Amino acid sequence: MNLNPRFVVISALLAANPFALGQTEESPREVPELVTNRPDQTESSVVVPVGSVQLETGWGFSRNGENGVRLATHQFPGTLARIGVVNRLEFRVGSSGGIWESTREAGERSSTSGGGDMDIGAKLYLWEEQGWLPESALLVGLSLPVGSKGFSSETSDPSFRMSLSHTLGNRFSLGYNLGASRESLPEDGSSFESLSVFNYTAVLGMGVTDRLGAFVEFFGDIPFRAQEPASHLFDGGITFLVWKNLQLDTSFGVGLSESAEDWFAGAGVSFRLPR
Repeated sequence: MNLNPRFVVISALLAANPFALGQTEESPREVPELVTNRPDQTESSVVVPVGSVQLETGWGFSRNGENGVRLATHQFPGTLARIGVVNRLEFRVGSSGGIWESTREAGERSSTSGGGDMDIGAKLYLWEEQGWLPESALLVGLSLPVGSKGFSSETSDPSFRMSLSHTLGNRFSLGYNLGASRESLPEDGSSFESLSVFNYTAVLGMGVTDRLGAFVEFFGDIPFRAQEPASHLFDGGITFLVWKNLQLDTSFGVGLSESAEDWFAGAGVSFRLPR
């Protein structure tokens, strides 16, 4: 397995340490319960408490097939570290983790592996929910091309999104993200093309019990160039709060458009380090 040394060191540090549904999102001036950004794709509008370090990590799998070629991809440990810097602001460091790809074509199999890219960013809490006005936060990020050859975009891609959420009674919540990003994709094996896309997500969460949450979600990417295909997906999952600062999760989803993965799944754990 050909893993980039920088990826190995950084991922090991992160592993040593997506919106937690059914939990109360309190004001950032208080110490909230564990609110995470996994396993769904919707970023929560909550920031971690000042001085806290929260780690969210897990395994992801996707399968896709086209023109007689079937591709299976594992990623582990995909990790996000969130650090409360000052009131209303968190710093974020993410790693795609190790990537293992298995291709099957005409009855023959091949496999390859390597380390994925990283990203850095920040989330700024803007305002609390007030009537029809949703609780809101602004996220900005930048990918870092530190991955192995063949698994890295080989360039830094910026992104931003607005994270918005509403409470719907005592048990339900609605979250949605709107934003844009640049994606550098392999074009012919030796060069990359940059594609600017509009990103959207919408998730409905339900608190089944005080510890168990569930969600369903639509999300996707729409390229700004009309000739490029859009990608639309649907997923759902559950979260379970083991302790106040420890949460387990699992999810499963399917692609709704030709350019999306056929299906995907994941499982993970999130926890906040004591201050």
